[in-house]
Amino acid sequence: MNGNVTYYFGHALTGQGIKHLYKEMMDEAELVYILQGAPTFKGSELLKELGYFYVKQGFAVEWFQHALLEDIVEAVYVRGCNRLFVWSSEWGIEPIFLGSKHRVVSFYDCLEEVQLEKVGEQLADTIKERELWRDKCISMLNRAIKIHDDWEEVTQSCMNWQALNEQVEILKTDVFQSIVLNKTGMRTHRLLGTLTPRGAENTVESITKNLTRRLMIKGKPGTGKSSLMKGLADEANARGLDAQIVWCGLDAGSVDMVIIPELNFCIFDSTEPHVFDPQDGRLGDEIFDIGKHCALTQEAEVQLEEIRAKYKEAMQDAIGYSKRYAEAEYTARRLLDHCLSASLWRERTAPLFERLTK
Repeated sequence: MNGNVTYYFGHALTGQGIKHLYKEMMDEAELVYILQGAPTFKGSELLKELGYFYVKQGFAVEWFQHALLEDIVEAVYVRGCNRLFVWSSEWGIEPIFLGSKHRVVSFYDCLEEVQLEKVGEQLADTIKERELWRDKCISMLNRAIKIHDDWEEVTQSCMNWQALNEQVEILKTDVFQSIVLNKTGMRTHRLLGTLTPRGAENTVESITKNLTRRLMIKGKPGTGKSSLMKGLADEANARGLDAQIVWCGLDAGSVDMVIIPELNFCIFDSTEPHVFDPQDGRLGDEIFDIGKHCALTQEAEVQLEEIRAKYKEAMQDAIGYSKRYAEAEYTARRLLDHCLSASLWRERTAPLFERLTK
């Protein structure tokens, strides 16, 4: 029987810079293949082949997609045997446990020097252009975050925090009841989504496809959604339950989802830019409404109208820059692909397809 694939984004373009969680995933994995080499489309094809290889053996596999380029994979995590294959060069990842859980495979010498020299100047110009548009995109996202902070300041002044706290305590009782396990609760980390050239995107449906109960939080920015979820993760771990923190793709310090696997449960922010509502026929879907505790005044409504307009403009500008960033990324990968030696590539990749039994 074949396994299955769950999709995540491997990195996110946030207001604080580019965020990835590969170092945390390296701690989670039992064996890590650190694939070193210039980023190429060929590298993505290899990771997909590895993913399918393990799926056909019955393993559940997580694919980590590129933020800019559709259908490009930058890492694969194989559950069951807990193996991580990550194309590491863009993320500054270096092996620590050589000879044990970290194995390095370098693809730099698969590039043919003669071909590289032919495209060297064009490649250098393209990389400079890529860095320019990346920096512009991140700068605009940083502006958007600051505007969002102003938004949160207004809504927070209108919150009934005591009522929210009471609602959260009832939720904890409902979710955890009297469950306490005689083990240490583990914590893992993933990303919910990111800004892309097509706008804000997420993989919520894939992440939550096998969960029985999904709570969808409705509430205005700054009204405690992220703090609520962090608190639930802490409570789960304190009771010996595992918790997965799924981080926001815009604000690097904010949580957008918490999954408690042993309870088949998740709770996530279901407001813009990732609005979800209960699905017909999916009995475990519920709304968790905290918006009712935020009573906006007429003055606050006027303030928010102006803030929302500024925020929308900043995000549109960031999307525009991300499109140019993606174009430069595509060109750089295409140039490097043409410099790869097919025979050296086959020789280097063959040992990665090690036969496993589940």
